[in-house]
Amino acid sequence: MKKIFFLLCVLSSLRAFSGDFYFGNDLSYVNQMEDAGVIYKQNNQPKDLFQIFADQGTNLVRVRLWYDPSWWQSPLQQPEGVKPWYSDYEDVKKTIRRAKDKGMQVMLDIHYSDFWADPGRQLVPREWVAVAGNTGVLADSVYRYTKRVLTGLNNEGLMPDLVKVGNETNSGLLSHLPTDNGFEIKSTVSSSWSRHAQLYNAAFRAIREVGAVATVNPKIVLHFSNSLSGQLWNYQNVINNGITDFDIMGISYYYAWHQGSIAELESTLKGLKSKFPAYDVMVAETGYLWTTTNYDNLPNIIATPDPDFLPVTPQNQLRYMVEYTKAVMRAGGVGVIFWEPAWVSTACRTPWGVGSSHDHVAFFEPSSYNFMENGGGKWTNPEHYTELNPSTKSLVTFQVDMTGQDVSKGVFIVGEMTSWSFVTMQHAGNQLYSVQLELNEGDQHIYYYIRKNGWDNYEAYRETIPEACSDSHLKPGGWVGDRLITVPKNDTVVSSVFSACSITGTDELLHPTLTVYPNPSAGQFYIHFANTADYADMIITSTDGRNVAGKRIGAGESPFRVDLSGLPASVYHLQLRTGRSVLHHNLILH
Repeated sequence: MKKIFFLLCVLSSLRAFSGDFYFGNDLSYVNQMEDAGVIYKQNNQPKDLFQIFADQGTNLVRVRLWYDPSWWQSPLQQPEGVKPWYSDYEDVKKTIRRAKDKGMQVMLDIHYSDFWADPGRQLVPREWVAVAGNTGVLADSVYRYTKRVLTGLNNEGLMPDLVKVGNETNSGLLSHLPTDNGFEIKSTVSSSWSRHAQLYNAAFRAIREVGAVATVNPKIVLHFSNSLSGQLWNYQNVINNGITDFDIMGISYYYAWHQGSIAELESTLKGLKSKFPAYDVMVAETGYLWTTTNYDNLPNIIATPDPDFLPVTPQNQLRYMVEYTKAVMRAGGVGVIFWEPAWVSTACRTPWGVGSSHDHVAFFEPSSYNFMENGGGKWTNPEHYTELNPSTKSLVTFQVDMTGQDVSKGVFIVGEMTSWSFVTMQHAGNQLYSVQLELNEGDQHIYYYIRKNGWDNYEAYRETIPEACSDSHLKPGGWVGDRLITVPKNDTVVSSVFSACSITGTDELLHPTLTVYPNPSAGQFYIHFANTADYADMIITSTDGRNVAGKRIGAGESPFRVDLSGLPASVYHLQLRTGRSVLHHNLILH
């Protein structure tokens, strides 16, 4: 029982640390692809598709829900093994279960349509066409449908973490009547945003009511897709019309259609956050190509690359997505979702032809369905964003023993954390001087103590640390006589003796930052640490103390991969010895 409690505590702390940003991929096509015979692989070995994405750092899966797609999918002649229709309630349940089983969160993308909802097409489901002109009745249909879907999912332990009300609803919700074939617009029901507000708010009410009693209380996302310059208008418009009970402002941004730079995307998101601080903001949909080749007869729909990321290659797909995501993070965004990275080329039929419109975008080789290790599928790897992770503060008390020193001009600390300004230290008695500084966890700072607050002839007054115990020269800007601190995760006291090696305090102050991802994992862990020694010795032990893995890691080999897939699911202990430091971390294998 104690082990279970410990594991739950570890999982909870990990979620709290890593759950601030959604690294999302839309995997709505996966079930159909596999029914068509696709066997997804990694390193040319068959592997569960959802596990591939989880291992790469994906923590959110988006899945679309159509009201009743059966009438238009059933007539399509599909290959053997493919079901008559997908993206209905039963198919969505399967996708959610697979995502949650691999430890990922879920965004349910309710289209409120039988067919694709997008900026130019918001088709009322066939079953609701007769009441489309009666806003009150239609709003009640939206409310009852939304509540039925979420209640059913919650009853099966499949409650989504986020619910997106509509898909790219530029023209409002349920605003068009379909043609006889159901694929295009026959007429517009209404362009009135007061009418749309009743429909949005009916959906919001259903989500809030179910969420209040469900196992998960989902966040509500809105989603618009037009030029970056139009996004401020979108959200000002909905708020002006009383559409306010949502949590996240979502946008679509593809270079191929919106023609803005990554810098413009960042500026747009910053503008949204500044204008509407009560809401979070995210990119609810994007995508980028890795080749201009079309591998089947269905035309590619993302054709134009960003000129700053040429040539079009898998490597530049990855580079684009990493720079894109960094821009969203810098702007204060909470997530990015890539659309259909597993929609590979098969004999499956769409209303427009046979094949995939994303065979040049998907993260898998078109013929073998092997995950491309050099491509965009690695955009969710946390290693790309370590410098952008939000910092937490620690209160560090610096204390120095000045016994035998001339302190007539005072005692000061100076270094990177003080922007090289001289900070006065207070006399604490017994020749001890101290000062408290609030610093970002994980940051490294060069510093030293000095007996004068000026740069004139400062060398005569500053301390010099013996080379035997100084490693600050290994950090740019430092030299042998400096001190070096890595800020720990907890408040701590660092006690030193002026110009001496002596130092006491939390051991973590001497430790480089250690990061493990994904964690929990089904087998593959990536270990990242800042090693200033020539090597580090790694030992992994089981809960009963047995050594299960070991390796010597050379300088510069971080991050490195550890494979525990052959071991039973459990908690394992990682220890890294780096000369002066011993680092510890728990690895959770599920």
